[in-house]
Amino acid sequence: MQPDWDQRYRQGNTPWDKGSASPALIEWLTSNQQRMTGRVLVPGCGTGHDVRAIADAEPTSAPLGIDIATTAIATCQQNKSHDNEQYQEADLFLLPQQFHKAFDWVWEHTCYCAIDPSKRPKYVAAIASTLKPSGIFLGVFYLNPRSDATAPPDGPPHGTSIQEVEALFLADNGFVLESSKTPNASYPGREGREHILQFRRL
Repeated sequence: MQPDWDQRYRQGNTPWDKGSASPALIEWLTSNQQRMTGRVLVPGCGTGHDVRAIADAEPTSAPLGIDIATTAIATCQQNKSHDNEQYQEADLFLLPQQFHKAFDWVWEHTCYCAIDPSKRPKYVAAIASTLKPSGIFLGVFYLNPRSDATAPPDGPPHGTSIQEVEALFLADNGFVLESSKTPNASYPGREGREHILQFRRL
């Protein structure tokens, strides 16, 4: 059974919110030769830390954070600090038509591990539908959350493997793998348990 995400935000019961952007994202934005320009979708954006980091690093980008939790999106709107950061309450599995092939990038941080693992093929299909041809999916994946003291025993967060993510994205979804690596920077306690994967939409 999936949590009531809005209730969790209303109660402040959000241990996944570390109060700052993903260290792996910051590392990528500051050290990678590629630029995260154009329209950037951030599904499951929570309170918007990663969206703000992208907006700050790439002033010409147009990052859009979406979340199904009304309270999370309201917090994002209250904390906006850049003209180019945008937020919208939306369900990744029920996206409006204007999201179709509308984005140059998708940044994944906490959405994949939050959904029921049985929905992961639908997640990949939804991501594929939002990207333009040659658009890029970039994500940091939490490989072993069960060793995190704040994680409930049956999830979420739900763990994954590099092999599972690669198999899902490469199985008839029109993606090619461009990069796979362990980030040097992670939240404390997650060192060596996060992995960055980058796929390009054909």
